[in-house]
Amino acid sequence: MQEVSGDKEVLLERISKIVEHLMQKDTSYHYYLDKNKAIKMIFKYYSEKVSIEELKAISDFELTGWVEGHMMTLLLIEGEDDIDLKATPYG
Repeated sequence: MQEVSGDKEVLLERISKIVEHLMQKDTSYHYYLDKNKAIKMIFKYYSEKVSIEELKAISDFELTGWVEGHMMTLLLIEGEDDIDLKATPYG
């Protein structure tokens, strides 16, 4: 069981570095996404839906593509929430 926790810790570290890099690279992520929330949501998804063996086997380049896809989705969701707030007569 200790090995699984160690593997998840490594995954969290990889995802955190990728998210931080992408936020520095694209200011849209930096301004509209909460970094810690994004890391938490992406980590939760991968740790529950993808096997640790598969995650250990993929390259950082491929994982970066996956993470960036999730961040784009989160950015779209945040934008929709922002539009919905502005569209309400009470916003």
